[in-house]
Amino acid sequence: MKNLIVLSFFVFTLVGCASYNVHMQDPQKVADYQESLSDYKSCKTDADCTAISKGCCPCDGQEAVNQKYAEKLNKKRLNACGVGPCTLQMCYTDINVSCVNKVCTGTPKEMSYYSVR
Repeated sequence: MKNLIVLSFFVFTLVGCASYNVHMQDPQKVADYQESLSDYKSCKTDADCTAISKGCCPCDGQEAVNQKYAEKLNKKRLNACGVGPCTLQMCYTDINVSCVNKVCTGTPKEMSYYSVR
């Protein structure tokens, strides 16, 4: 019985993997996503702004945008990025966001932000 369960699991996993359409990173879509970030920066207060990823990997950095568009932009980023691999490394790319002259702006966080607390 145990062998039958293991065999069934293996078969279902194999069938599932074989039918899964792997979506890899699309460089043109990533470039379009990065260009579109500048279209969503208008704000009235600091609370209007949030940080989102500039690219497919955490080390690509962050961009300050209006938070009401963050979900839409993140879906566009995920569509462009697919399942491409990222390098495993520590990146110091987090930003503080604020609204300056009605434009969401990001400044790098201090290094002390990354230290063990």
